[in-house]
Amino acid sequence: MTDLKTKIGIINCDFGNIASLINAIKHLKYNYEVLKRPSDLKFITHLILPGVGSFNKSAKRIRETGWSDAIIDHTAKKKPFMGICLGMQLMFETGSENGEESGIGLFKGRCEEFSNKNEIKLPHMGFNLVSHSNSKIWKDIPNNSPFYFVHSYRIVNDKKNCDKEEYISNTYYGEDFISFIENDNIFGAQFHPEKSHKIGLKLIKNFAEIKN
Repeated sequence: MTDLKTKIGIINCDFGNIASLINAIKHLKYNYEVLKRPSDLKFITHLILPGVGSFNKSAKRIRETGWSDAIIDHTAKKKPFMGICLGMQLMFETGSENGEESGIGLFKGRCEEFSNKNEIKLPHMGFNLVSHSNSKIWKDIPNNSPFYFVHSYRIVNDKKNCDKEEYISNTYYGEDFISFIENDNIFGAQFHPEKSHKIGLKLIKNFAEIKN
């Protein structure tokens, strides 16, 4: 039985297919709402920003629509928030895709394309292992579990930029990169939990069960 007080908001900023995420939340039997405007946030307990596409264009979009400020306000109230794929990248300070642009700034760090020196195919697509932080959102999920990725840009894994309060999970693709990050009620997944079978559904369920 899911908690009827929990209501998950899915931000739809027109940069990414949200159908798989909706199906995953329906399967888990949580109440949800697709949100086009920040004014729709009133009864939302948990907020998710999914996305696929250009950091530059999407960062401008979330500022123009007021979502950047709304997300900062939501997290300041200690309400759970998670960014997925591009949504995670936008949580950081800056990105270099299609020109330098500022993100939301919830975490320190920079989003850049994978290095050419490692001779890897891009995008990084398919299942890969996540060496996780064993925190509360990872409850009952074995370490080095496989999750589904599709991306050519990643957050540069420079631990000097990370705050001590943050928990970092890593994945290897020619190099170690940050595949999950968290601090208190704020979470970012470079992978797609909604496309990662039972393990991914468990992660979404753990997120939905976090209380503020």
